[in-house]
Amino acid sequence: MRKLMLAALSIAIATAALPAAAETPAKLNLGVGVSSDFIAAYVAKDEGVFLKHGLDVTVTNVVNSALMPAALMAGTVQIAILTGPNILLANEGGLDLVAIGAIARIQKSNPRSSLVTRAELKIAKPEDLKGKKIGLPGINSSLDLVLRKWLMDRHVKPSEVSAVETPFAQMTDLLKGGQLDGAMPLEPALSRIVDSGAAVKTFDVQSEVSPDFLGSFWAATRAWADANRATIGAFRAALGDSRDFIAQHPEAVVAIEKKRLGYVDPRGPSLAFELKPTDFQFWIDLCRQVGVLRQPMDAEKLIFE
Repeated sequence: MRKLMLAALSIAIATAALPAAAETPAKLNLGVGVSSDFIAAYVAKDEGVFLKHGLDVTVTNVVNSALMPAALMAGTVQIAILTGPNILLANEGGLDLVAIGAIARIQKSNPRSSLVTRAELKIAKPEDLKGKKIGLPGINSSLDLVLRKWLMDRHVKPSEVSAVETPFAQMTDLLKGGQLDGAMPLEPALSRIVDSGAAVKTFDVQSEVSPDFLGSFWAATRAWADANRATIGAFRAALGDSRDFIAQHPEAVVAIEKKRLGYVDPRGPSLAFELKPTDFQFWIDLCRQVGVLRQPMDAEKLIFE
């Protein structure tokens, strides 16, 4: 009997000494954009950083962040990319989404977008855009609303410029064919359009609206976030480790970009590390100015602590 008790005690001690990684990882479906802005998530997945933090993450590619509020509410994804207009318009419509982590900033020192126009149009000032057709990835997208504010600040009515919903992949052909007069592409579509000769850079609209603002962030429903605080903590820690890996292993990051995105971003995004109420107040003020947000919104309540 004594031998049996000693054996049982030894098994108990050995079991208690097993690492936490032996526990079943928490499953998480993550909605991620196909852009270098989201490289930290791809690195965390491919380099095992999520697993190290006890997360079994499935990466789901997202073509349009505007589809993510509905996906979050349906539970198709638990965490997904959003932009300022996405979360504001969704919450005004009755949803309750919260930001849980920053992704990337839009900075004048590292421009990620530009208004491009066909060279033969000779666009030199905002008034020259009147009557022109401008391709945008989505109506009420961040690029669309920033362009509207930029026009209004320069005394051009947004209604005098035709917004045409256009996927980035189609912008080059539509510019070459004359169906579009201009477009607002993001990298890498921006470089591809300019290199092809389809259009030239005209105005750095985003930086002229603000030299530094939050471009994208991770979000979840408030209900899911409240019920999964430990998972959110592990997710944030994993992304922090991933950013360290990016800084220390550039060659490995290039390989992941090639595999996941099909290209290597020569400059890379301006990765963000924290969420601030002022980041969301920027979007609240902008959306109210252009007339798409009608209800008051508390910037602090949009950030999940």
